[in-house]
Amino acid sequence: MKNPTLTAIAVTGLLFATLPAAAQEGAMKGMDMPMKHSDKMASKSELKPAQGASVKIISPKAGQVIKGDAVPLEFKMTKGKIGEHVHAYVDGEMAGMFKSSKGTLTGIKPGQHTLELRVATGDHNTELNATDKVTFTSK
Repeated sequence: MKNPTLTAIAVTGLLFATLPAAAQEGAMKGMDMPMKHSDKMASKSELKPAQGASVKIISPKAGQVIKGDAVPLEFKMTKGKIGEHVHAYVDGEMAGMFKSSKGTLTGIKPGQHTLELRVATGDHNTELNATDKVTFTSK
């Protein structure tokens, strides 16, 4: 019979190992980090039930014009039963993971963009149906 503790450790290690290097580093430092363009992952499509989780983007505001490639991010998150942090997507590509309510998205190219935040669980693979979107422009 398998040892459930060892199995859990092995699965956690496997999940962690599948993250890009920048995401692994961020997970070790509390995850408040934008991702480098080469580390961006495609968005996931199946969201799990929110179980009380929610997120609301405070900044950037809808239609806001931001100068430069650094976008200040601020949000309010309710973790609910299983939420732990948020995944930030810009135009459908993961741009960062954040535990604290403030951060900065970097490397944003000029143009109109859609920012989506999704509440995620501690396993980094499960995203909840607790999302918010805003469109902004960078120049």
